[in-house]
This record gives sequence, structure tokens and C-alpha cells, in this order.
Amino acid sequence: MKQPDEGQVLVKVAYAGVNGGCETFRVRGSSYTPFAANQKSQHFTLGAEGSGIVAAVGLGVANLKVGDSVTVGGLGSGAFGEYVLTSAQGCFKVPAASAEAVVLTLSGLTANVALQATGGPLQKGQTVLVTAAGGATGHMGAQLALLAGCTVVATCGSNKKAQRLRALGIHRVINYREEDVAEVLRREYPQAIDIAYEGVGGALRQAVLDNLSPNGCLLSVGYISEYPHVKPDIDEGDKHSSNGSSATGQSDSDLPPAHELFWQRQVIKRGNQTLYGDVWSGADRKDIPRYRQELFDLHAQGKLQAWVDEREFVGVESVVDAIEYMLTGEAIGKVVVRMP
Repeated sequence: MKQPDEGQVLVKVAYAGVNGGCETFRVRGSSYTPFAANQKSQHFTLGAEGSGIVAAVGLGVANLKVGDSVTVGGLGSGAFGEYVLTSAQGCFKVPAASAEAVVLTLSGLTANVALQATGGPLQKGQTVLVTAAGGATGHMGAQLALLAGCTVVATCGSNKKAQRLRALGIHRVINYREEDVAEVLRREYPQAIDIAYEGVGGALRQAVLDNLSPNGCLLSVGYISEYPHVKPDIDEGDKHSSNGSSATGQSDSDLPPAHELFWQRQVIKRGNQTLYGDVWSGADRKDIPRYRQELFDLHAQGKLQAWVDEREFVGVESVVDAIEYMLTGEAIGKVVVRMP
């Protein structure tokens, strides 16, 4: 096994998180993503987030020692393995290597940076809409908005998810399988959505934009309703995303397609409204550790829940099954693989 070079650490992975957008597009090497070169490569790392125990340290590493619990996070962290070799700076020391720590590492951090820096800071009394609120980053965003004193509206796709969200104190939960989201927003929140934390895309994104306040913002954290497992990939000749599509199926030419907004990290002004494809754009790199620490502190104080889906996956060989399960939309919270 390769030992760490100067400034590196070797981490024995205990838990790895499934990040569907990163991992599925990384494997496919879709041409419109940063992973296009993977189409011609046989070697690239997978596993965007994990927690584990430091097994070895390289020269010059003073902040970590063998036996420390850490998290690793980032698109190339390589957490889908029994061990990962990474920079010491890329590790975050935690009290214990746990599945909950994985939830906070990337999914939680994304929500905190997006809502507090890029689209925020959140203000008491604002109305915040969170789509896919039963998912890994959605339930984080919903709780952060609640903690800030916002009115929180959440969408999800099952009664089980709706019950969990209501138990958090969410003000309005919309199960899109039972209610028309666009109609509920028009009736109950006409142009009153100040911030939308949006990860679904398609007609739901249009419904959100139709009810966004004149000075509101939309933070795009994905577009799972349009991912290749739902519709053919653009690379395969399907041009379904070439134009913005409204809830009525009509073209909305002033909107960038969901995949362009997200992967090209666009920031679009639409009058006084702002659409963020890069939800990290509002934070300086040096401030990221502070946003991460804030999350772990809130969790340690019992103010923030980190949901781990109840279905168990064990070992590297279960990663494919874990990703496929996450893409079904049935998971509540983060899908995590335990490494034996």
C-alpha cells in the first residue's frame, strides 16, 4: 500500500457517502461536465465524501496523528475504497468517524454555504422553499432555514418523507405525488418565495421560478428529475434540456437549461432575481472551514439532525447498489456505505 508523501495522510475509510450527481456523471464522463475526459480514461477516483481513521501521516503533517477521526470531502476524495490517500488540508478532524459525519461533510456544507453565503445570510421572516427536502442536502437546508427563523416550505415525494419533515417543524410540506406543487405555490405563496434551494429541475424548477419574489434567488443544487437515469443523456442525442421548459411544456427562452446552469456554474440575473448555478460562489475558500465547523457544532448541540437512510450497504462491492438505490428517490437523508 502506498504511504503518504509530504503533507499527505492515509485514511482508513469507515463510511462513504453516495453523491448521485457527482458519481453518476463522473462515471459517464458526460461531455458537458468537468468529467468529460473520463470517457477515455480507465482510472479515476470515485467517492466524494467519507469519514474514517488516520492510518499514517506524511512528513510535515502537524495537525493530525495516527488514530485521529477525520472526514474527507471533495469531488476527487476517493472515499469509495478501504483506504484513501489525501492531503492533510483536505481532512477535517471530528470526534468520531460516523455516518452522520459524512452527511455534514458535503451535503450539509453545501446547504450552509449556499444559504448563508451565496443566497444569504438568511434573515428571520424570509420564506425559503426547499425541493427534494427529504434528501441528503435538502433536509439540511430545511433545518438551517428553520434555525434562522424563516418560514420553510418543503417538497418531497412520499408520505414517509413528509412525516419526517413535519416532525422537524417545517411550516408547509408538499407531497408532489398528492398535491400539485405549482398550484399550491400559486395559491398559498404567490411571488412570496425569497430563496429557493432547488435540486429537482424540470417542471418543478419552473413552478418555483413562477412564484419567486421579485428580488428572490434560486440556488441550483442539482436537477435530478432530468438526470440520465430518468431521461436519456444529452450525449446520447436527446435534446430535452436544450431549452428551458415550463410547467405547461412551453419554452421559456430567458432561462438557461438546468444542466447548463449547474455544470457551467452560471450566475444569471433575471431582473432583480438571481439564479445561482454555482452555490459556492458567495464564499471565500478561507471561510469554508468556518461554515463546516458551524454545522458540526449545531449537530453536537442537538440543534441539527443528520439523516442517514435506514438501508444498509456494506463494503466496496455494494457501492453500485447504493448508487442505484439513491437514484430511485426512495431514500430519506443520505445513503451511506459502511466499509468493514
